[in-house]
Order: sequence, then structure tokens, then C-alpha cells
Amino acid sequence: MKHSIRIALMGIRLVMRTKVALFFTFIFPLIFLFVYAGIFAHGNPREVLYLFGPVVTLNIMSSGFFGLGLQSVMQRERGSLRRYRLAPLGAGNMVLSSLIANYLLELPTIALLVFCAMAFFHMPLRIDLLTLFLLVTVGTFAFAGFGLTIASVANTMQEAQVYNNVFWFALLFLSGVTVPLPMLPGWIQRFAAFLPATYLVSSFQAIMVGGQSVFQHKAEMAALLVSGTFGVLLAWKLFRWEKEERITTRARVIALTFVVPFIVMGFWMNEHGNLAATWKQTFSMLSPPAPAVQQQAPTQEGTLLNGFESLEQSEILLKTWQVSTDPTAAGRSVGEFEVISPGANGTGHALRFKGRVEAALGSNTGYVTARYPFTLPEGAPPLRGMQLEIRGDSRLFQAKLVPPDPTLPAPSLNFIPDAEWQSIRLPAAGLAANLPPHRNSWVLEFRVDGPPGGFQLDIDEIRIY
Repeated sequence: MKHSIRIALMGIRLVMRTKVALFFTFIFPLIFLFVYAGIFAHGNPREVLYLFGPVVTLNIMSSGFFGLGLQSVMQRERGSLRRYRLAPLGAGNMVLSSLIANYLLELPTIALLVFCAMAFFHMPLRIDLLTLFLLVTVGTFAFAGFGLTIASVANTMQEAQVYNNVFWFALLFLSGVTVPLPMLPGWIQRFAAFLPATYLVSSFQAIMVGGQSVFQHKAEMAALLVSGTFGVLLAWKLFRWEKEERITTRARVIALTFVVPFIVMGFWMNEHGNLAATWKQTFSMLSPPAPAVQQQAPTQEGTLLNGFESLEQSEILLKTWQVSTDPTAAGRSVGEFEVISPGANGTGHALRFKGRVEAALGSNTGYVTARYPFTLPEGAPPLRGMQLEIRGDSRLFQAKLVPPDPTLPAPSLNFIPDAEWQSIRLPAAGLAANLPPHRNSWVLEFRVDGPPGGFQLDIDEIRIY
């Protein structure tokens, strides 16, 4: 360990003496920050916060691929490693020294990015320093393993550059580093679940923008740590001192085990995760929330249609509320209701709509729908809209008011509920005025779409106004 630290510090001193190395270590990442924040985010602090994760990920990727990886191949080709071979050093010392040097150079670069983002673009730092340090450490370790693995299987600089560019561009454009994942097609989003950069980008954005905890992304962190460990061990096993030493086919096959954690993680995420909904939620926070779903003080305006306070509520639910699912996912998507206590604003009870969405045949999404048919109370004025209290998990839901006349439009509202109760309004002005008095049977519908995963939506105090 002592020898590895000495070699690492020697490498850092060489970087500090080389203008080109200094430029690519400290200045080049700042160029990306100012491009992302100034051009893509237009200087908007909220958008800068969203894009800061991709900037950090891009810098970590660069240091792993083109810093650590190519540097290892260059030292072998130039014969720089020969001077260490006669010393009491092993391959493990050399790999560890490269890892330490890369990490120690990464920390001040990230600190510089944070300072410039806050000073020039007023980015709010909605992440504690310990969590930031943890994400940077795990990400740097994982991509160091990536770069070292490529350096181990490449025989020449040209070959290493080919490998680097193939992986670099795949991660650059398909993992949310350059284009936000919610803007990409569904099949690319499914493929992105297999890419390590996706784990780092989405974790940064969910924590910095969505306010989530790093423990909510322990699966992603575990995959990055395992892959980094694989990479370091492979680099140690396949380390070569001389450029004349060639990698064998068997060793290349062994090196393919590096991608195993990502394959396992990708299948698991696509099957059990809720990545697309999380990406949509974080992306939707770039703009201020629409007035319809803003947190607001509870009001008692309108006529209470259902407060779920009846003692016979469980029996009423079975008779009135109905569940339907995507026909192509029949038997797999499920939804159910239960009465919970307490409700919103101090009420005794509320309704919970919960279940699981499974992918429809030939698609990566499905849906589950809850329908509540109701009639306007006797003597009620023309329906102008509905107000209700909702809370739930971070999935995209849709509320729709279906009028009795199918030729009339059905107003709808897309929303992502908070963990706390909030009021939403579903305007329907003018619809009731176009209906004959005897046709006043309406349907309130809630629908949850998206990739496979569980869902939960609590509903209370349904009022008409």
C-alpha cells in the first residue's frame, strides 16, 4: 500500500507539471459545465441542478476511459513500466497506484465544478456533502474499473481507442448524460437500464432534484461497486509490464465477466424497477408545478360527494368503484381498494387504490384504471369541476372526468402525487350545461400508466363545485 501511494503521488506531480494534462483534468470539465448550464439550461438554476449530475458523470467517465485507461496503455507501450519491474512491486501495486491517483485528481475537479455551478449559475446544492462524496467515490471506482479493464485487453493504443470510443459513445447518448432519458424512446429507456452511467446519472438527479435518499438507490450503488471490483481484479490479473506481452483469447473471455453485474441489474430493473416513472418525475420538476397540482390550503368549497366516512364503506366500494386493466396484460396487472385511516385534513377515513402494473404484450408499459360512477345530487348547480385530496407514490397518474354524453370531451389532468396530502382540481366548466337534466350520470376515472411496478394512490374528500 505504501509503495502504491508513493507511485500515485509521483503520477499526480507529473500531471501538475504538464500543461496539457492540467487542461484536460481541470479546465476541460469546466467547459462542459458552462456548455450544459449556459446553453442547455439557459442559466436557469433549477435546470442547472438537473444537468449537474450528467456533467459530473461525464467527467468521471472521461477520467476513467481517457485518463486512467489510455494512460495505462501508453505507459506500457512507451516502456515506462520497465523501471518499476525490478523494484519490489507487483501488478497489484501498479493498479492500485493508478486508482489512487485518478481518485485524488477527481476530488478537486468535482469541488471546482460545484463551486462554479453555485457561483456563476446560483445552483442550489440540494445534496449533503457526504452523499455527494459517496456518489463521486462509487462512480469513480466503477469507471476506473471500466477503463482498467479496457486497458488490460487492448494490445495497442489504437485498439484501446477503438474500445474506448465504442463504449464512450454508447454511454454518452443512451444513458441520460446528454439527452434526458424521458425524451428517448421506450426501447432505449429499457436498454439504458443495462448501462452503468444510467445508474449514476439517475441517482444524482433523483437525489439532487427529487430530494431522495441515497439509500433509495442502493441497488444502483451495489451494481457500480461490484463492477468496479470486477474491473480492478481483472486489471490486476491481466496486468502486463511489456508491450510485447499479448493478451490471450482466454483472458479476453474472462474479461467479459466485467459486464455481468450490468446485465443482471438491467434485467432486474426492467422487471421489478420503476425507472421510467422516476425519470419522468425528476424531469417534470424542471418546471414549476402546474397550479392544478400545487400544494394548497384545504378548502370546503363545493358539495361533498364522497368522504369515505360511512360505516358500510367497504361494502359500498365493492358496489361502486370498479377496476379494469390493460387487456393484453390481463391476469398480471392488478388493482384493488381498501379503506384506510386516518384520511386527509383530520378526516376519519380515505380510499386507497393500490396494485401493480405489468407490461402489456409487445410493449414496456401497461395500465390499471379505477372508475367511480356518480350522479349529481338533486338540485345541484351545473357541474364546473371536481376537487379532491390525493397523495401517493412517485408514479404518473391521470384523473379524468367522463361526461354522460360520449360526444363531449372528457377533461383530464396528469399528476405525480406527493407523499403528503394535496388538493387537486379537475375543471369541467360548460360540460353539464350541454347535458339534458335527466342525463347526469358521470364517471370519475383514475389511471396509472407506465413500466412494471407497484403503485399506490390515496383519495379523500371528493367534492363537486
